[in-house]
Amino acid sequence: MSHTHTVFVHSGWRCSSTYVWHRFRALAGVRAYYEPWHEQLARLTARTIDVETPENSGLRHPGGTEPYLKEFEVVLDPAGGVRRFEPGFALDRFWIEPEASDLAQQAYVEELVAAARARGETPVLACCRTLGRAGWLKRRFGGFHVVLIRDPVQQWLSFYSLRKRPRPTYFELCHYVLLSEMAGCGDVARTLLGHEFDGRGTLDDRVAAVRRHLKRAPASVSFQAFLAVWLRSYLKALPDADLVVDVDRLARDQAYAREVETAIEAGCGLKPDFSDCRAPAPHGIAPPIAWRKAARQVVDLMDLHGAIVGPQAPPILFRKLAPAFAAVTPAPVGGLTRLGEALGGLVGGAAVARAPAKAYAAAATRTDGSRR
Repeated sequence: MSHTHTVFVHSGWRCSSTYVWHRFRALAGVRAYYEPWHEQLARLTARTIDVETPENSGLRHPGGTEPYLKEFEVVLDPAGGVRRFEPGFALDRFWIEPEASDLAQQAYVEELVAAARARGETPVLACCRTLGRAGWLKRRFGGFHVVLIRDPVQQWLSFYSLRKRPRPTYFELCHYVLLSEMAGCGDVARTLLGHEFDGRGTLDDRVAAVRRHLKRAPASVSFQAFLAVWLRSYLKALPDADLVVDVDRLARDQAYAREVETAIEAGCGLKPDFSDCRAPAPHGIAPPIAWRKAARQVVDLMDLHGAIVGPQAPPILFRKLAPAFAAVTPAPVGGLTRLGEALGGLVGGAAVARAPAKAYAAAATRTDGSRR
């Protein structure tokens, strides 16, 4: 099969997208753009491209000393930044509907695709900021769309574990911004975040606003904000996925990895090698959060029971939610911890009303194929 498709790899943060991008990058005749919606592209230069590598990032990424952003050399503006890129692309219109018009963002993606095509290469765009716009991208660019999904508890713990002090990481702040700007979810955002953000200003302004109000929010606020965004993101992205990859299974099941390689080759003509995929050790030290209760509260608050367990629900969503929450044993929560969580909630996030302890349907044994 000829390599005629543009390939899009959609994921959330800390979801093995760097590994998958790295394996596409290793293929001949491929220009694999790393995080093409990252705000830092607005100030990228030939010099700064060489500065950041997987080896020195501190993010536990594969790739060694090869710069993350080397592929962008051919689309640099002499005045600085990537041609046609605007910093607002990072999170602005993250939830864009497929039929909506965004000529500036469309022209930017066309620039990346054209630069690869002009060199006889297949463009691969792998990004943590496109789950909410997968349908929009598919309608405008066609292509082959891969969606990566991970155990949400481990995914959240992955970026929570990067905290160097008791302050939210960049990843947490981005989830606060995205939750505060989810259309039709104003009540959800106010309940979980304990504050109403107006969504005005630059991305830097909006990140600063959530940092100011939520820098001392308890872990439960961070987790529930993440899960709300996780749910909405996958409910938007999965219907437009040509291939759904369970990255937890990719790491532990070689037969599944071969199936994924074959499915990608059938879909776009490229065959990345995932034989070296290894699962990171589960995060053994969990913040003192009542995981199952917190998750049920979010599902109830967003009224998503039917979307998760109903007859039209994507089976992989249930598979990723139910086993994950059942498998994690919360750390003991003592009186002082409960007091700290309560005080933290007063500072940075309102307590969620107690949700009924509804049992999820006994559907954990349902299977979900990779192809959709």
